[in-house]
Amino acid sequence: MFPNRHDIDHPANPMSDQQAMAQVIEPAKHIVKDADLQDVSGGFRWESCNDQGDPPYRGLVEMSFKWPMDDAKGYPTEVEPNAYFEKLAATMVAHGWSDGPPPGWHSYGRVIHKDGVVAVATQDPTSGRGAIRVSGECRNMTNHRRDGTMLGFEITDQLRDR
Repeated sequence: MFPNRHDIDHPANPMSDQQAMAQVIEPAKHIVKDADLQDVSGGFRWESCNDQGDPPYRGLVEMSFKWPMDDAKGYPTEVEPNAYFEKLAATMVAHGWSDGPPPGWHSYGRVIHKDGVVAVATQDPTSGRGAIRVSGECRNMTNHRRDGTMLGFEITDQLRDR
């Protein structure tokens, strides 16, 4: 009916599982390194791009980090989260990311994006730690709900490997 309209449920160029994982894990590793995040932990999981939990899926990295430390005193420096996230975004823009969300993307938190990947930085209200969600494109057509991989896996070692 609308031949030129983008159909999110049928991406023109689907990604393999490996491509969709790399699309978010590699940028997450770059964020950790370039922003010098400390005490990082995180995991990868699949996220359905619709309300039914069906394909397509996107890769999602969720990671947390400790606020910068005052090395002389051994406790977190007084960090105002919004100011810290502005500095983090400026650092990543200097490394080729774009400031703010891509068109059509709405999210709570400080948003940057690059090559179809969106990173959203917030403060975890429970732990108080910094948190970043790195989301890929909705281009993976494997039915992860049926293959038992929806819970994802730990990638802390990959994130910390500098």
